[in-house]
Amino acid sequence: MEAQLPAVRASRKGEERLRAGHLWVFGDDLRGIPVSLPPGAWVRVLTRAGDLLGTGTLNLASRISLRLVSRAEVRPGRTFFNERFAEAWSRRVEFGLGGEAAVRIVYSEGDFLPGLIVDRYGSVISAQILTAGMEAFRTEILESLVEIFSPRLVYERSEGSGRKREGLQDRKGPMWGGGEPREEVDIDGLRFVVDVESGPKTGFFLDQRDNRRIVRRLAGGKRVLDGFCSTGAFGIYALAGGAESVLAVDASVPAMSAAWENAKRNGLSGRWEGKAADLFAELRELAASERRFDLVVLDPPSFAKSREGKEGAMRGYKDINRMGISLLAPGGILATASCTQRVDVAKWREALRAAAADAGADLEQVAVGGQPADHPVLLGVPETEYLKFAVFRMRSM
Repeated sequence: MEAQLPAVRASRKGEERLRAGHLWVFGDDLRGIPVSLPPGAWVRVLTRAGDLLGTGTLNLASRISLRLVSRAEVRPGRTFFNERFAEAWSRRVEFGLGGEAAVRIVYSEGDFLPGLIVDRYGSVISAQILTAGMEAFRTEILESLVEIFSPRLVYERSEGSGRKREGLQDRKGPMWGGGEPREEVDIDGLRFVVDVESGPKTGFFLDQRDNRRIVRRLAGGKRVLDGFCSTGAFGIYALAGGAESVLAVDASVPAMSAAWENAKRNGLSGRWEGKAADLFAELRELAASERRFDLVVLDPPSFAKSREGKEGAMRGYKDINRMGISLLAPGGILATASCTQRVDVAKWREALRAAAADAGADLEQVAVGGQPADHPVLLGVPETEYLKFAVFRMRSM
């Protein structure tokens, strides 16, 4: 008979947090922790009275010391990951994403696999393992991905501050298979080359899929500024929607090169102009030259990586949106986003209101967006909802 997983107990506060729907317990709210458990150990989680709350991964070196993977008792291993990946994929098929060439297969807590992100780009899978609990079963995760999705290449992008907080070294490189780490994929009838080795995050920003469709719908006949353009997707969608022209700006020279390549690949380079520059500085130069746009798209990177950075993030959102608004032609449209999880939608809107007031603009909301269905949001885990997107039209009185 297989031995049970070791057990830890949640304090009253920790128990209430889990019963309210969250998946995290902080170190101060754990009791009865067995000695010598390695970082990433899988454990049974019990109430103070000994009743089962679920199964989780434990890492006392991390502020988020326990992450629940199930509200039942489960055993980690190949069978568990096969079942969990199959469940995640069935939900995406249910929401009409089964035929997508580019799709997020696993979204961390949103798919009850905290610390694991898996994206598929055609025949290539790009994976991020960000917690010690998932790292402990790296081999089983890889074997399950290969068995269920049959990729030609699995590439690892396990990098960043989250992994460091877990006490893990960065990992990057092929995990399985072979061939080039680049794949051309069709997304909404447009062609993009995704480079899982050097592209952003896992290779591409999949989370803006629905919001790019909104921009495409509104772009007809407009002069467009695509700010923080990365590999060019918002601007390319705008051109596909009939935009007159696009000026795309990003500080990354490699990103601008990729954006130019994507514009050419879609036969849109004649109306596309790219500039590698700091966007804050570029917006000031555009304002000084009195250049105006009918549609300004702002998709900045996260402005806060920690709780201490929230105040700076609010200033950043106010400043960048104020400058974007100042470049709008009469009746122009601002499409703006935030991917800063630590700034919630209420605070973000507060920054937008301040930006509009400073710019002396009356803005009418015409559309709201967010994360697509392959980035599922759990009601009990507000941290799973990070992407904010809204579109405003400048009104005159």
